[in-house]
Amino acid sequence: MNNKIITIFLAIGALIVLVFGIDIIRNRSNQENEFDFSGITRPILYEQSPRTGPSSAKITIYEYADFNCPSCKAQSADLNRAIEKYKSSVRLVWKDFPFLSASSKQAAIAARCAKAQEKFWEYHDWLFNNQNILSDAAFESGAQLFGLNTLAFTQCLQDDTIENLVEQDFREGQALGIDSTPTIVIGDVGLVGVSSYQDLEAAIINELSK
Repeated sequence: MNNKIITIFLAIGALIVLVFGIDIIRNRSNQENEFDFSGITRPILYEQSPRTGPSSAKITIYEYADFNCPSCKAQSADLNRAIEKYKSSVRLVWKDFPFLSASSKQAAIAARCAKAQEKFWEYHDWLFNNQNILSDAAFESGAQLFGLNTLAFTQCLQDDTIENLVEQDFREGQALGIDSTPTIVIGDVGLVGVSSYQDLEAAIINELSK
């Protein structure tokens, strides 16, 4: 996918919530009224948001992604490289945007359950590296691989609270006009598609200069 840079629209007023076709986004119609993002202009950092980097970082980068997204996997290396270079000034926040397949949402839930046992980023990488086998059985295998308490993990997979956290991120992304992955938000700029290291670094440097 060709990289393009879009500017996050900051005008006052409610932003339009994009609605995907029901063949892609399943079982969400009865949840549409649970989240109110009217007037939202920027990503929100929640207490439960998966993140890495110092809480005192000058810049917070938000990554909207789907664990079934090959482009999201491809983005990881350069994004991690940029985060490492500016690690004293930057933190990364993961935002679930599961829309590509039926297993996307379950993968996001599984990663959140790994987070509950402090293994989110390890499980995050494992999911990307095993996109071709994602299934309920695979999620359990991943939990065993990282030494998670499998009973707690299995119970977590059925917890509606965790599903709501995933859905919250997704609805937020829709309210911001996000409709593809990866989308990386750095300040007022959104990088859509696989961004080069140079584009990532330029956006970081620009934000640091403010």
